[in-house]
Amino acid sequence: MEPHFVHPLSTLETVDTEVGKKEVINSWAFASMIWSSALAGNENALMMVNELFADKSQIPALILRSKQGDEAAVREAIKSFASI
Repeated sequence: MEPHFVHPLSTLETVDTEVGKKEVINSWAFASMIWSSALAGNENALMMVNELFADKSQIPALILRSKQGDEAAVREAIKSFASI
């Protein structure tokens, strides 16, 4: 698995704000960044994953499978909290 998996639904969007146009990432891109950081052992990312997953019992297996290069597990993990 690549160190920074980017989910295929990730996009960069432009939004209008009070101070002008800003480029922002969507929830799929944000979730991809969090999951990649969690797999790298980042404690803050792991806490966010734990908070955002509806079914916390899946987390250990998804982390293990993701670290083994299972892209289906990566996509499943990202999907689990990107659509919240």
